[in-house]
Amino acid sequence: MANILLILFLNIVSAKTSCFHRYLEEKVDFCSCDHPIEATSLSAFSFMEAVLLCSMRCSQIAGCVVYNFFIATNQCQLFNQTLNKFSVLPGCINYFKNDGENPPIIRPLTITVDNELWEFYLNGNNVSVAKHFPNARFWSIPDTYNLTGGIQVIALKTYNYQGDGGFIASTSDSYILTNATWKCSLNYYDGWYKIYYNDSFWPAAKNAIWPTSTNYYPPLSKAAKWIVDSTDCKNCVLYCRKNVIGKFQNICNNFRYRILFKIRLFFVSEYVEPNGCL
Repeated sequence: MANILLILFLNIVSAKTSCFHRYLEEKVDFCSCDHPIEATSLSAFSFMEAVLLCSMRCSQIAGCVVYNFFIATNQCQLFNQTLNKFSVLPGCINYFKNDGENPPIIRPLTITVDNELWEFYLNGNNVSVAKHFPNARFWSIPDTYNLTGGIQVIALKTYNYQGDGGFIASTSDSYILTNATWKCSLNYYDGWYKIYYNDSFWPAAKNAIWPTSTNYYPPLSKAAKWIVDSTDCKNCVLYCRKNVIGKFQNICNNFRYRILFKIRLFFVSEYVEPNGCL
């Protein structure tokens, strides 16, 4: 019963605090492991009071866009950036500021695949290839798809049935570019397209020579590279990912604390250095 009430309350905080939303995917919470701009212990308050105070504090601090809240200790951490390093850590919940007053950023992504694009995912959500990529089976004709809002992870499944394979892609502002920073694997893994999936053991993609045609530029950026898997497989299914938000942290633990400052008579703040983020 207590767990049910806790879940209901956390959802109410997300709904009532209109400027913040809980950052989770399929009931999996994310916890920021970046350097906080402020860390406060709210142990003198009840859990519900502490969550609301943490949210209020982030709303009051200029530049605060994200906060962590640790359920067991009522620890509040404030951040002036969205997730760069993150972890799936039991007991930690993360809220990010929803800039609802401004329209979401739209970035047109142009892509072409040799031979076929089979699946496409944005932030763990499937994007219908049949609906949005009409030229998915024609490597010589690129498609353009509008990436809307924040971009955390782009993932795609392709198929090459003869000769050289691979793909090339870029957004109109070059925010997304195919190059050796992408990860590609010939093996299927459960959840390979999810935000929280740890792709640190995947090999890096390899830049390949591609007889480009000037007809592709624009909209393809000249900074984009044609990429293949590290083995340059000639007849295989390929899984590739681009993690935009940075390095996945497996576990956050063994936090070190030191007193930083006090806020009025009610707050005792501690700096929390996430050295346990491995």
